[in-house]
Amino acid sequence: MENKIKISSFDDGLVIKISGELDSYKTMIYKDKICLSIATKKPHLLLFDLKELTFLDSAGIGLILGRYNEIKKINGLVGLIGLNTYSRRIVNLTGLTTIIKEYKSVASFKKEAQIKLWQTIWR
Repeated sequence: MENKIKISSFDDGLVIKISGELDSYKTMIYKDKICLSIATKKPHLLLFDLKELTFLDSAGIGLILGRYNEIKKINGLVGLIGLNTYSRRIVNLTGLTTIIKEYKSVASFKKEAQIKLWQTIWR
């Protein structure tokens, strides 16, 4: 599988689809691309699609957690979708799913984001 990243926009968010390996080398390259997109689009929602991920090491986990911290500072929401058998095992082993929730689809992520927004407004 080819290593690549695809970043697409929706409403007030970004979907970051990572294919292939997310190791220390790729993390450096992808981090720059993701940070540039975040700086340009200023999203409140960030969704990592890991359906085509074949390898994830501690640098890749750090990349995801770093973006989580960045979005949380502005009271945003970060999620994971498309976890295959491999990626689900790794994110569960590392405890990542205790911090970042897994969603079944972009639509279910958007729905929860909408609910969170309304809860914030009505507090």
